[in-house]
Amino acid sequence: MILETIIGALVPVGVEGIKQLIGRFNGGVRPTTIAEQIQLDNSEIARLEALAKLDNPCGQPSQWVIDLRGSARYLGALLVIAVGILSTYTNVDDTVKSLALEAANIAFGFLFGSRIMANLQVKK
Repeated sequence: MILETIIGALVPVGVEGIKQLIGRFNGGVRPTTIAEQIQLDNSEIARLEALAKLDNPCGQPSQWVIDLRGSARYLGALLVIAVGILSTYTNVDDTVKSLALEAANIAFGFLFGSRIMANLQVKK
C-alpha cells in the first residue's frame, strides 16, 4: 500500500520531468520574432487575468468566507486522506479499503505533488 502511494505521488513528477526533457531536447516553443514574443506574453497575461477573475467573488464577503474558499481544496484533500487512512483500521470490505486508499493516494499527490512540481519548474 505504501509503495502504491509513493508511486502515485511521483507519477505526475515523472511525467512533467519527461515533458521538460523533451522540451529542452527540442528547444521548446520559442518565438521567432518580437511580435510572436509579445503575443505569447499577452496570452500568458490573459490566462493569469482569467484565473484571477475566477478567484474574485462578487461584492465583499466576510474574511472567514474568503479564508474558507482559499483553503477548501486543501481541507477536502486532508479529509480524503484521513478517510483513506482510517479505512485501514475499520472493518470494511477490502474493495472499499482499496478505493479509499486510492483516493487518499490521489489527494496526497495533489497536496505534495504540486509543490514538488513547482520546485522543478524552470524559472526564467
